Amino acid sequence: MLPVFRKSLPSVLPKVAKFLLLTGVWNVTSCFSSNVDLSVGRDISVKSAGFRAELAKVSKTSWISGNVVRTLPNGDAFFPPMLSAVKSARKSITLETFAFVNAPVTQKFSLALAAKAREGVAVKVILDDVGSANAGDDNIRLMREAGVDLYFYHPVNILRPRYSNNRTHRKILVVDGRVAFTGGAGFAFAWSGNAENTQHWRDTQYEIKGPAVSPFQEAFCENWFELSGEELRGSSYFPNLKSVGPTRVQVVYDDPWNPAHPIAHGVIAAINGARESLILQQSYFVPNRSFRDLLLKAAARGVKVEVMVPNHLVDSKPTRYASQNHWADLLRGGLRIYQYEATMMHGKLLVADGRLSIVGSANLDDRSFFINDEINLHVDSRDFAREQVAMFRRDLRRCREVTLVNLPEVLEPGYKRFFARFLESQL
Repeated sequence: MLPVFRKSLPSVLPKVAKFLLLTGVWNVTSCFSSNVDLSVGRDISVKSAGFRAELAKVSKTSWISGNVVRTLPNGDAFFPPMLSAVKSARKSITLETFAFVNAPVTQKFSLALAAKAREGVAVKVILDDVGSANAGDDNIRLMREAGVDLYFYHPVNILRPRYSNNRTHRKILVVDGRVAFTGGAGFAFAWSGNAENTQHWRDTQYEIKGPAVSPFQEAFCENWFELSGEELRGSSYFPNLKSVGPTRVQVVYDDPWNPAHPIAHGVIAAINGARESLILQQSYFVPNRSFRDLLLKAAARGVKVEVMVPNHLVDSKPTRYASQNHWADLLRGGLRIYQYEATMMHGKLLVADGRLSIVGSANLDDRSFFINDEINLHVDSRDFAREQVAMFRRDLRRCREVTLVNLPEVLEPGYKRFFARFLESQL
């Protein structure tokens, strides 16, 4: 995914063009390891007592009880509490994001972060060098002059293609080590509003309180140490967190150098463990052959598989072209595909059997599973899953179902889809 560039496009083109060139070079020369075990979760239903243990095993992450997870659909719902949390900080703020694009909402956060730094709050920020190429010099200068410690993740280097291809796509905001926010959204004009028109995207963030905040902080600290050499510890970042609610979760973070691929294996286990239903809301739905086979096998065993994707308004056109190459096979195999028509849909959601929900930053594509740094939240809660399903059903009202009958009128031109085949491993 490329960031939303509303202004000053010429100023960021050299950096983005360099990254795209390196991506192409890497695509034809080598790639990160993508070995996964496609059998995980195959013999254990999502609703069975043993599934949680299986998911802990394959995702290399323990379950954490005692949390509250709040669903925040669209910018009008998530930016105010995020900004309020920043303004309430007393000890520390850590922020890591892919897209920090100059816009009114970005300026508000820059001002708030700078103000807290002047007050003596430890403010640490990681922005992806490609996704935040248009962060705005004034925003960066304001924060740094106020005392914000800010690093750009993996500046593009033509001599280091593998390093440059690895982007941080994680969405992490942690305040005082006590509240965390994650989901699909970055900071740009498109994420403001309420998906009320084509200028404002449909996306979801999640607010987490309870012991599960600590792993979000750990994920941030991992990349912070890589960039700065500074190890963040102590109660300012890791306070003692008590149980605040009923929800049991896993926080799963990943990078391409992790051979366990916990995010990919979590998704595999969820698909294999589903017995009744799979709901997928995916802005960039480019499953490789193995993941397509898993979805088709799920449908063949009677699972109702529903997939919501963006329409032509998607910001990353190659992902749409590549995805569409496989729609006919998926439809023939029993999947139902819906195009979100109102505006760009940027959500990342999986719900299996009305029990397990997977939300966070990762898309269902090779880039999220094997190339980017990502972070997902697994939620084991029927109530939470019911809320996500209801949100999905509301979004369906703004969708058009794609069928084998109307597929020809939906498909993008064949030559675009043909060339997209060569990029699938990088999307």
